[in-house]
Amino acid sequence: MAITTYAELQTAIENWLARSDLNAYIPDFITLFEATACRRLRVRLDETSTTLTPSSGVATLPTDLLGIRRVTWTGSPRQDLTYVHPIYFEALFPDRADGTPANYTMEGTSLKVGPLSDTDLDVVYFARTAAVSGTLNWLFTKHPDAYLFGSLVEAEAFMKNDERAAMWRARMEAIFDEIMMADFRERGHMHVRTMSATP
Repeated sequence: MAITTYAELQTAIENWLARSDLNAYIPDFITLFEATACRRLRVRLDETSTTLTPSSGVATLPTDLLGIRRVTWTGSPRQDLTYVHPIYFEALFPDRADGTPANYTMEGTSLKVGPLSDTDLDVVYFARTAAVSGTLNWLFTKHPDAYLFGSLVEAEAFMKNDERAAMWRARMEAIFDEIMMADFRERGHMHVRTMSATP
């Protein structure tokens, strides 16, 4: 049987469990797997970009943000900003003076730049993968086996079947490792590049 739609995924989970009395819980098993995948996977296909417009040096972070990859101030010349801890940020910029930002920090749902600027920021970040119940996301399209075995982990845990849950977890973990290794290889020949001035 093909697993190309959300409905087919639910049918496959039912078939692998060989139980129809859990059908009402299958969407929960899928949702719980998706939460695990969002915490574990940080790969290129999770990356997206957006433009944030600060007000008094503060911008609201995207609601689907899982982690920031790059923040670039779009003034002239463009400049990549360096993350600093909120405590260090306050020590660096106690008076919140205007200027060309060099650093950023995150507090709650806000991103702050220092020195203060209202110029747009180009932000590349890891986004939470959309739930497959609403749209066919990249993880489901490319790796339906991750969804199947990850959902089976949650189903077996629900049934308190530790042995089978461990078996499906091992399959899920192997798939996660393969996804991350493929992502590493896709990024091509990586090398270290220093950005400091030559002595």
